[in-house]
Amino acid sequence: MDDTGDAIMSSQGVLVPPSPGLPNGLFNQETSSREAAALPIRKAKTHHMLQDRTGAGIKKLQLKSKGSVRKLVDATADTAATLSEDAIQKPFRFMELPGEIRNLVYLHAFSKPKQALLVHRPRMATLRPRTRLDRQRTLESDIKDRELGLELSKTKKKSRRGKKETKDATKRETHRPFWGLTQVCSQIRGEFRPIYLQKQEIGMDLTETVEYLKTFYFAAPAEFAKLNDGGKRSKDMPFNGNLTIAVGEKPNDLECSVDGVEIISLLDLWANSFKIEAGFGRYLKPNYVPQTDGEAKDLYRLFGRRVMRNRQCSAMNNLWRAILRARALASVTLHRKPASQVVEIPTPVGPNLVAPHLRPLTRRVTIETKPFIHILFRAECAESWMTERISKVPKTPDDWLALHGFGGMEHFDVKVGLAPAGLDRRT
Repeated sequence: MDDTGDAIMSSQGVLVPPSPGLPNGLFNQETSSREAAALPIRKAKTHHMLQDRTGAGIKKLQLKSKGSVRKLVDATADTAATLSEDAIQKPFRFMELPGEIRNLVYLHAFSKPKQALLVHRPRMATLRPRTRLDRQRTLESDIKDRELGLELSKTKKKSRRGKKETKDATKRETHRPFWGLTQVCSQIRGEFRPIYLQKQEIGMDLTETVEYLKTFYFAAPAEFAKLNDGGKRSKDMPFNGNLTIAVGEKPNDLECSVDGVEIISLLDLWANSFKIEAGFGRYLKPNYVPQTDGEAKDLYRLFGRRVMRNRQCSAMNNLWRAILRARALASVTLHRKPASQVVEIPTPVGPNLVAPHLRPLTRRVTIETKPFIHILFRAECAESWMTERISKVPKTPDDWLALHGFGGMEHFDVKVGLAPAGLDRRT
């Protein structure tokens, strides 16, 4: 056996080698005097060591106990926690990176973009104590959100062994994972916001479009003032975005009102900005056939394009785009469900049944008005035939509607006229 206690395999009996710090003779004498007493213990220990080695004399690998493994795991976890705390306490100086590297980080944030649907969820309450209950009331959207979260939390995942099924609460992924970069500081917000608006697809309801533009494109009025409405333009407004306007299956109260839904702000911003992609769509529903959705296809005409049978968009209508870039329009409203008109129609009777001096009988008939798009031109930009709020659109020598991309509409009528004095709903 060596000085570490390991047995040395040999055919002859081997004594313990002398210690480097003791004389040879003294060590040999002490060893020989105790040899008889130490021999049985040495043989027993040697026999035990032989069982822990292979035939080639290599020491067998000893399995660690569960307690040892648990201690190792705990020690590793403590080390990782310490490193994490150190990383938190030692901030990363992001602003010291070169601008090119920061731009790469911003672009990486949108390697897999998803649409973010904005929903207005107001609570009709003030800070007064009597409205406390109203502030705490549960909204219908809150209930749906909880139901969806409950369904996700019941998602079952099989364990690695495949024997047991454990319930794992699945965390819902946000569709705006890097939105926090707009909330850090003004410099990062200014650098990241243009990329955010360009890459992040925003979905919103048709009735919320104007409020969204006022909130996120608050600098638009000042930029519009810098534009040259007539003649050549050196540059456009420095705005970009990716917007999808959602049209509900049933019109709401605002869409059924007499004034309709104003969208001139959207069209002005789209036509005069650097790059804003916009389109119309529907809320997701089963068995939806986009090829037969005449309403959504007609709305695309407002962006100067037609939706063809293969669901591709046609080329841009330059006449309509020129009107938008010249800011010649005072208002463009959508009337998805106009109010019905009630008219009185005389009842037909025979010549001998009514006396000549009596008023003929009439009956009231309700006439449903077809949905329409109302386009109003500013007085200084109107054509000669635009004399009234709803003017008769000429069809000869050329069809004005067809030339400007509104011919053959499937769902909407298009009414064109002159805006009354003082009416200008541009931004």
